[in-house]
Amino acid sequence: MQVFKTDKKLYWTNELKSWLWTFAIAVLMYFSLNYFFHRPGIVSVYVLLLLKLSDTLTQYHVREIQIDEQKKELTVILISRMSGQKINRYELDQTSSELIINSGLTRFLARPFTLNIFLNPKKTFVISNRYGFTLETLTSVDKLLRSTKTQS
Repeated sequence: MQVFKTDKKLYWTNELKSWLWTFAIAVLMYFSLNYFFHRPGIVSVYVLLLLKLSDTLTQYHVREIQIDEQKKELTVILISRMSGQKINRYELDQTSSELIINSGLTRFLARPFTLNIFLNPKKTFVISNRYGFTLETLTSVDKLLRSTKTQS
């Protein structure tokens, strides 16, 4: 069984960057509303920060990926700050993957790399460096999923 885990240090670095970007956008929105529309924009700032906080606390994200070639099973362990841990199991025969590496401006504005794990019937896990996965880890997951698909 292959086990792929997130890097907690990378996760907290990315989480801090995300909060800094949100705070910068909130400050920009506050001053823009005050300057251009002469209205206090503090309510908008509060709403934006509350949305970010609720997203951080309630959203599930992938913490661990386990691939068991003998059982032909993919296990995805999800975690949420409010709801705790959730374990999803899928048959390897029903999965496919695609690793996308962005470059140029897309790399800066979006995520530098993303692994899409497609599950039948219509479910997709979109995994990136946002929650602590490195490019090497996602490349290994992609190669392993592709190799199990060709062996079937």
